[in-house]
Amino acid sequence: MSTTRPQTPPRTWDFLLTGFLVFVELLLVAVFVLSALAFGTLNIGADVSSATRVQIGQQVCTFAPPLIALVTIPWAIIRVARRKIGFYVALIGIALMTAAFFAGSTLMQSGIPG
Repeated sequence: MSTTRPQTPPRTWDFLLTGFLVFVELLLVAVFVLSALAFGTLNIGADVSSATRVQIGQQVCTFAPPLIALVTIPWAIIRVARRKIGFYVALIGIALMTAAFFAGSTLMQSGIPG
């Protein structure tokens, strides 16, 4: 006698919502990285003592969103492929990317006089 669990039916709404949120996450990565690279000009107006804050803030803005997306996008796709709800993983990724970008941006702006 085999004791196999019946497979749960696919959740179309979760698949579509997760796909849309992953797409939004990829767009946000592009916007955040391009914005962070444009922030590189802010280092020109920084004092010598605060240039480190500007550089660290720019690195956080440049590298944190793609790294967060690199973790959350495959995790969300794997959850959907295993027929588990996965849209919340993409939502968490979007929230973390936004928070990391604004934290780095705030750090950069704190190093600029005036």
